[in-house]
This record gives sequence, structure tokens and C-alpha cells, in this order.
Amino acid sequence: MTGPRVSVVVPHYDDPQRLRWVLQALEQQRGAPPIDVVVADDGSPEPPALPDVRLPVRLVRQDRQGFRAAAARNLGAANACGDPLIFLDGDTLPAPGFVRAMVEAIARHERGHGVLAVGRRRHVRLEGLGDAQILHHLVREQVPADRDLGSPAWLTGGYARTRNLTAAGPEDFRLVISAVLATTRGLFERIGGFDASMVGYGGEDWDLAFRAWVAGADLVHAPDAVAWHDGPDLAGRGFDIRDRKNLESLALADRIPLRSARPPGVHHPVPRVLVTLRLGRSGAAAALTCVGELLRGDDVGVWLLDRDEVPGPLRHDPRVHAGSPPPAALARSPRRVDLRQPLLLGRTVDQLTDLEVPNLLSARDARDLARGVTLPPTPLPDGMSVLHDEPFLERRWAVAEAERGAVPC
Repeated sequence: MTGPRVSVVVPHYDDPQRLRWVLQALEQQRGAPPIDVVVADDGSPEPPALPDVRLPVRLVRQDRQGFRAAAARNLGAANACGDPLIFLDGDTLPAPGFVRAMVEAIARHERGHGVLAVGRRRHVRLEGLGDAQILHHLVREQVPADRDLGSPAWLTGGYARTRNLTAAGPEDFRLVISAVLATTRGLFERIGGFDASMVGYGGEDWDLAFRAWVAGADLVHAPDAVAWHDGPDLAGRGFDIRDRKNLESLALADRIPLRSARPPGVHHPVPRVLVTLRLGRSGAAAALTCVGELLRGDDVGVWLLDRDEVPGPLRHDPRVHAGSPPPAALARSPRRVDLRQPLLLGRTVDQLTDLEVPNLLSARDARDLARGVTLPPTPLPDGMSVLHDEPFLERRWAVAEAERGAVPC
């Protein structure tokens, strides 16, 4: 197989033996395009000595400021020259067909939106084996049964359910792991790579996968792209994983705005429903009325596009902002609602289905917008109305209170 060069990025920290095994395994790849390797060292006490292999291998380093695998992978990608980019953990040894299978999976599924491909991680016990034995097993693809720890059931079950991610939904970002990951350079750069602000074990791959999903990318699992992780999956390492997984969940709660990833009723900087609103000539009373109705929805953030400051009592609500949404919110919010003027919806904003009302309202999935999916225009649905004038707030609130059955004092 010939073609453009592919880059393999290997994050590393103070583990020269496994790094040697990984590079020796990459040297044995069959049928792959030319490979260049970037070892991204996350501040090891001493720079790793690179073994003599028949591949171009470069070392890049960053200072040690905690466990920064996300930043290390970004550093490696920035210094790589190939496309696609393959990310392979420093304790994960690729079988001889790994790179070829990853490259072919990307080429097969590329439809113009970018592809995020994940290989098949299998677990193996390498303790007590020498370099020659390990390389022999990998090249012959015959790992002894007493050393083969298999693949995590939660991954194999997920890939079966989603038909190798071709039928993945927004919740299936959890099936993408950075230990055996590949993507087009264009997609990686478009979504900003890994979130380098994430420090500590885990979560950066799920965050990347969720942003790729929102950005319209295709996800795919390449079962023939096998790589062997030295040791069991996290759940099989003989310690209580609760604290470690809780740290991961806490980091993701601010980043992944799905009900399965955060508690209800808590304000987060990235909302599940991102609303943009143009107030035009409307004053603070109309703004309070319209935005107050919007905020009755679950996990909503509102940005007032044509205001430099938030008017009236709304300025005290952390869910309401002046100006344009920040890139982090645009990259992660899966639902977008755009009001071109103040409206009364007659329902919560998170209940809106796909809708395109010319010059008034758009309610869409961010993924569909990214993929260029269009909707036919429709009239404003029954129960919705344009808020043309400033409302009489006292009367409006009194009517609303009476409709709830409240008794005036």
C-alpha cells in the first residue's frame, strides 16, 4: 500500500521499556503508507532514549505540570507531518495490520465531514517476556491464551449495538478511546484538537469525540485495527476506581451538556440548548418576558447578540449573556435555537422540534447544521407569537399567577 505519509503520535511519560516495544511494533507494520512517528513526552524526569528503528521518529517535550495527556497529544500532532493522524498510547502495542486498518477505515467512511476512527484495544499480560518474545507474538499475531486478557465487554457490546459506530448517537462518545484513535487532520484542526486544559487521568478522548459528533463528523470502529494494551482494563487493576472516575465525571460535567453527563438544575458554562436572541428595539420589559420564558427550559443558555450588556434584572442571571456565544459553547452545545426577534413560544425551548420559520425562528440540532442538513420553511406554529410591544409586566404577572390558581394576599 502506498500513499501520503501517516503520522503516529505516541504520548509518553517515564516508561522507556514500553516505548521501545511500541516503536518496534510500529516498525513491523504491513501494507501501511509511509509512517512518521512523534513521541510526545509529558515531562519525564529524563528525556527518553529513542531506540534505533527503521522509521523516522522525533521527540517533542513539554514541562511536567501534572498528567497532561491531552496537551501532549496536541503537541505531537502540531509537530507531525502526516494525514491522517493516529494516536497510540505509550503502553499499547499495535499488531502488524493496525495502521493500515485505521487508514482504510478513515478513507472508507470519509464523506466530507471528517472521520474519527477507533481501533480495537485488546489486553495482554506481557510481564516476564523479553523483547524478542513480545515482537514474535505480535508479528505472528499469536498471543498465548494464558496472556490474552481480551477486550473490555463494555466496548465490544457498544460496538455491536452501534454497528461499529455507524449507527452511533450523541451518547456514544463513550465508545471512543484515545489509546487507539485516528482522525483526519482537517477534522482535528477544525475542532481544536484535544482540550489542553484537561489535567488528570481520563475524559479528554470523550470530550474530543463529543465535539467531533457535534461538528458533524462520522464515527467508526475499525475492528481489524488491533493494538495490545499491556495489562488489564481500568476496572481490572485491583483498586477502587470510584475516585478516579468521579474526577473524570466532574471534568466532563462542564464540557458535555447531556443529561447523562451532568446533574439537572445546576448551571454550567456550556448549556445543552444554546439560544441566540436579537432584541432589536425591544426594551428591558420585553427582554425579561422573552428570556424568562426561554429559561423555563432545562439546561438553557441565552446570548443577546445585539446587546453590549444584559438589560434589567436579567443581568443577575448567569445563564444570560450579552454578545456572541464563546467558542467552547458553540463547539459543545448540541441544540441551537435562534430567535431573530422576541417571541412568546408557549412552551419550553427544549421542547422545540426541528423548525425553520423564516426571519423569526430556527431550532436545530448542531450536528445537522454542521452537516448542511436543510429544513423546509414553515409558518410560526400555533401557540407562538411575536412580542411586538413592551408588555405591561404587572398585569402579565398577575394573570399568570391567577392561571396557576394562586390567591392574592
